[in-house]
Amino acid sequence: MAGTLYKGYLRVCEKWGVDATKKGRDLGEFIRQQVAKEFSKGEASNIQNMKECEKKLESLNRLVNNHYGNMYKRSKYATASGLTLEQCKEVLSTENLKIINKSQLSFTGRVKTLFTK
Repeated sequence: MAGTLYKGYLRVCEKWGVDATKKGRDLGEFIRQQVAKEFSKGEASNIQNMKECEKKLESLNRLVNNHYGNMYKRSKYATASGLTLEQCKEVLSTENLKIINKSQLSFTGRVKTLFTK
């Protein structure tokens, strides 16, 4: 049984990319670390709580397959900040967060300065 779970987690890891701009803060990177920790012996690993492991795998599969995004389609994609997807990714990159944190402005003021350059 642990073998099929292990293969399922590996499929999730294959589908879930790692965002290089979020070094040390990326969810894909975290998932890979947790899988390596839980399945240290690969398919031969001994899982303590099988039901919990299965539930986590099901949840990750729903996320990686965009289950709820497909279930509840949106006609327009908008953010609360009014920024585009590309701008949000840029602001949330590790390098830009370092720049923002060095500034003495409020968070919104710091974000505005990134886009007025």
